[in-house]
Amino acid sequence: MNSSDSVSACPFCAYAAGRFRGELVAYADEHVMVMPSRDQRPGNLGHCLVVPRTHVPNIYTLPDDLAAPVLSAVGATARAAKQAFGADGITVRQNNEPAGGQDVFHLHFHVVPRFLGDDFDVAPYEIVDEATRIEQADALRQAWSP
Repeated sequence: MNSSDSVSACPFCAYAAGRFRGELVAYADEHVMVMPSRDQRPGNLGHCLVVPRTHVPNIYTLPDDLAAPVLSAVGATARAAKQAFGADGITVRQNNEPAGGQDVFHLHFHVVPRFLGDDFDVAPYEIVDEATRIEQADALRQAWSP
């Protein structure tokens, strides 16, 4: 597969190209998009992703001029998710390469609502239906303050 094939097959590039329902995107600007993750743990609903709009494979290749807008969006997303989902705290994760847990090879940050006593580290991920993710995106939009 050549690099243009990998970009065209990238689900986050598909979001940036508008190939998913717009209601699934909680926030977007010229640099980033934020959307609820398709895969969430049942005790941590509202798990969302912060994704650069341009294809950046991993943290090693993040251009310096994109680093500040991405990290700013991670912080704003954490604040919105904490408020929108009544979380006790937030976990932010970012994985690189298969050995580091990366399975979508477009840089993204996981912003996960956490609750005291949740079973985040042991619960399996489940696919969240589109209607629920749209509700989550709406809740994030209502709580958003950049």
